[in-house]
Amino acid sequence: MHAILRGDVSLHYVDDDPGAVPARPPVLLLHGFGSSFELNWERTGWASRLAAEGLRTIGPDLRGHGRSGRPRQDDAYLPGVFVADLVLLLDEFGVERVDVVGYSMGSRLAWEFALIRPERVRRVVMGGFGPRDPFSGTDLSDPGTDDSPFGALFRAVAGLPGNDAAALAACARGQAARPFTPEPAPRRTPLLFVAGENDEMADGVERLARGSDAGVLRVARRDHRTAVPASVFKDAVLEFLTSDEPAACGAATSGRG
Repeated sequence: MHAILRGDVSLHYVDDDPGAVPARPPVLLLHGFGSSFELNWERTGWASRLAAEGLRTIGPDLRGHGRSGRPRQDDAYLPGVFVADLVLLLDEFGVERVDVVGYSMGSRLAWEFALIRPERVRRVVMGGFGPRDPFSGTDLSDPGTDDSPFGALFRAVAGLPGNDAAALAACARGQAARPFTPEPAPRRTPLLFVAGENDEMADGVERLARGSDAGVLRVARRDHRTAVPASVFKDAVLEFLTSDEPAACGAATSGRG
C-alpha cells in the first residue's frame, strides 16, 4: 500500500504486508541521503526479498526525500525531528515495536531511534555507516561545490530526477547541527553493522561496533553504493532478524556476493 501520512510534513510511505509471520515485528526500512524507499529498497531487491520471507515492511520516504514533503528550514531536519516522524508513522499503524534496517543517513537515524525510543525497537541493522563525520571538509553553506566525499555525494544525488537541492542542503545542515557521537550507545538493542570493504563513509565501523557491543559484516569488493544490493548483505540481515538469538555481540565477519 502506498499512502501519505500528514503531520507537520506529509510523509509518503509503503506498507507491504504479505501475510506476515505473526511472531515477527515489521521491518522499518530507512533509506540514505538523497535517496528514497524506491531507490534504496525496491530497486535493489530488498523489499521483494523481505516479502518472500513473510516479513511486513514499512518504508517511508523520509522528509525532504522522494514523494514526501520538502521543507527548506535547517531545523526541520534535526535527527530528533526524523525520529518523531517515525514514531508518528508507527502510531498510525498501531505498531508497538519494529526491527529497523537503515542505510547511510538512515543508519544514523536508526541509531537515534534506538537511543531515544528503545521500547519501540527490537533489533537494528545499520549499513554504510561509521563514526566519521560525513560532512568533514564540506562547505555546508553551499554543499556540492567542494571536493570532499560528501560534496561529491551531494552533486550526485542533487541532480537526480525529482530531488530538491535546496531541501537536501537544509537536510545536510540539520544533520550536521547535531554531530554523531558514539556515546551513549543504544546497548539495550541488538545491533548489526554492515559495510562494503571499500566504503570510505564507513571508516571505523569496527571500532564503533566494539564500542556498542555489536556485530559487523564487511562485504568484499563493495563500496558505499554497491554494497546495498549484495546478496550476502541481505542474507546476513535476514539471519540477524529471524534468528531466535542474534549473532554474538562484537562478532566480525566478511562476506562476498
